[in-house]
Amino acid sequence: MNILIVDDHPLTCQGLAALLAATRSGVTVQSVYSAQQARLALQRLPEPDWIFLDINLPDDPQHQLFQTLCASHWIDRTVLISADPSHVLIRSALAAGVRGFIPKTAEPELVLDGFAHILNGDFYVPPALAALVKESDLAYNPQRHLSPRLQQVLELLLRGQSNKAIARQLGLSDHTVKEYVSSILMFCGVANRLDLVLKHSERTA
Repeated sequence: MNILIVDDHPLTCQGLAALLAATRSGVTVQSVYSAQQARLALQRLPEPDWIFLDINLPDDPQHQLFQTLCASHWIDRTVLISADPSHVLIRSALAAGVRGFIPKTAEPELVLDGFAHILNGDFYVPPALAALVKESDLAYNPQRHLSPRLQQVLELLLRGQSNKAIARQLGLSDHTVKEYVSSILMFCGVANRLDLVLKHSERTA
């Protein structure tokens, strides 16, 4: 497993790299300290299997690296790390398709537990922050905040389409649709499809 850590704090990179390498066999970790270095690293082979990204990089104030990842297959393999657990940041990132959010202040056990959930196919936000995300004052308007692809999946979900039907209509794999559905449910703060439909109905009534 190849992991790329993108963070402008070398100590953060070294600590996270040591933790991941020591607890998982066959892990190769590369650390870069700027958006420019990250772009160069993404052009090399082998490609990273996972990217741990600090979205607030000094040489990327407009988050252009993150936008590049959002427009590529790498977004499905990106885990956001940040010292700022802003609920708006978390929800926006989840809506864009990242696989989870892990605060830089997290204990090692939480980092490993979160990554284990992600490797198992889940989208992960620490429980304490998940409550913050659900209770945020960000208006519930998925069509406005979700990426275009997730908007398409949401629209089909609200029509009662199954994962297989969505996969056929959008030309996606069943596994990818499952991941997208999980992301939408987490972003909207609901546990299942029924809750999603009910919440959407309440907002549009």
